[in-house]
Amino acid sequence: MTAFTLSQQAFAGATANDNQSTMGIATAGAGQAAEASDAAVIFFNPAALTRFKRIEVLNVASIATFQNDYTSSQNNDGPPTDAGTRGSAGQFFSRKDGYDSALFIPGLFVAVPVTPKLVVGFSASGSHGLLTRYEENFPGRGSGRESDLKITRVNLGFGYKLSPTLSIGANGSVERYFQSIKLRVNFRDAVNKLGPDGVDTAALLDGLALLDPRAEVPDETDGKLRVFGKSFNLQAGLLWEPTEKTRIGVSYRPKSKFDGNQGELTINENGRTAAFREFLATSPLLGVGGPLLGVDAQTAAGDLAPQQQARQNITLADEFRLSLFHHYSPKLDLMATYTYQDYTDTFLRYERVSNGRVIQDVPQNFQITESYRIGLNYKMYKRLTLHAGYAQENGAVGDDLRIPILPDNDRRFYGIGASFSPSRDTTISVAYQLLDVDAGQVGNNKQVTPVEVSGGSFQGVADLDAEFYSFSLIQRF
Repeated sequence: MTAFTLSQQAFAGATANDNQSTMGIATAGAGQAAEASDAAVIFFNPAALTRFKRIEVLNVASIATFQNDYTSSQNNDGPPTDAGTRGSAGQFFSRKDGYDSALFIPGLFVAVPVTPKLVVGFSASGSHGLLTRYEENFPGRGSGRESDLKITRVNLGFGYKLSPTLSIGANGSVERYFQSIKLRVNFRDAVNKLGPDGVDTAALLDGLALLDPRAEVPDETDGKLRVFGKSFNLQAGLLWEPTEKTRIGVSYRPKSKFDGNQGELTINENGRTAAFREFLATSPLLGVGGPLLGVDAQTAAGDLAPQQQARQNITLADEFRLSLFHHYSPKLDLMATYTYQDYTDTFLRYERVSNGRVIQDVPQNFQITESYRIGLNYKMYKRLTLHAGYAQENGAVGDDLRIPILPDNDRRFYGIGASFSPSRDTTISVAYQLLDVDAGQVGNNKQVTPVEVSGGSFQGVADLDAEFYSFSLIQRF
């Protein structure tokens, strides 16, 4: 018996971070593989590095804030809390305050011309990220109450100009993966799911407490998982400049495979949970009653150990980008980008290192995501340029399998910003972007195995919105 769910759906399209530079945040990622307005282009298309004639260092500091809401769609929503309360139809659960509702996202990007045809580049930034925080007792707490995902990517690449109009490029990268998940462990719900349908197995165990007090099913407690990993990958790109005013960029990055992620699974233990685990491991009462109740007592005791080593393998989507940049007039630049990401090979399965037993297998049937981005730069004055952009992208998870820890759905991006260049060597930029994700149904995924880790029965609507605030400094040498 594993008394909780890991629910790590935070690996889908909603976590991919295209907000690398402040100007890119302002334009919603439009033109990202062709514009080359700053050194962050190495992240999207290394071929566009050939646009740089001087050394450039870009420092970015961004803050992303996340708001998570849940609204119950039914009465008696979710397993009872320790106080016996459950959600009711239309009840709203929200937690929007606190410093831990934000992520700080720094970035460093460098472009160095080596020859008139060859430019090398380096970057270190966040490639994926998501922060979810729900009210402590919301009905879906057993499927994840808090999640913090950070994937940091370091790129080293080059762009080479084959001809005056055609450049190629490539980079190699290493990514560091980290995720922390917190949830409420509901022993009573897990025990009942292990037993026969229609039988209150937890109540039967409570009855055995007359013979052995350790048999009483404990109240909820907290569970936590921390996982670390590393992946290596490549990216290739091409930049075509058919005219002095028009550029077309295309790039492709294969799927990132994180094989052998390692971490620790922790279940907060107190006197009652320790006594219950000891009862499962040693009580002769379960030698006879366990099979009738559907409980493998020895295995259940091991699964509830307060500290366990965990492992996982995860594959993230490949990335194809096609961008267009056009210098329409001395004051106006127009940009567009199409992005394709294939998540169909992303599977979520977690095992114990000690014995290979499955902690959780979460069917998601991740889909292909496509985004369409448009943006513009408008030079208001000689040293001041305004930026704006809009993008839309479909979600990677449907209503049938979505769960609260990744309320992924169709989304829109609205960006605005400005850049000021006090000299030809320095540019300062600021930007704001709103990420508006459609609210989506959660609680319909009945395919999570083992059954006792599905996190309780709940039905509701989860909503996620995010805001990005960014500042950057460019120095040229």
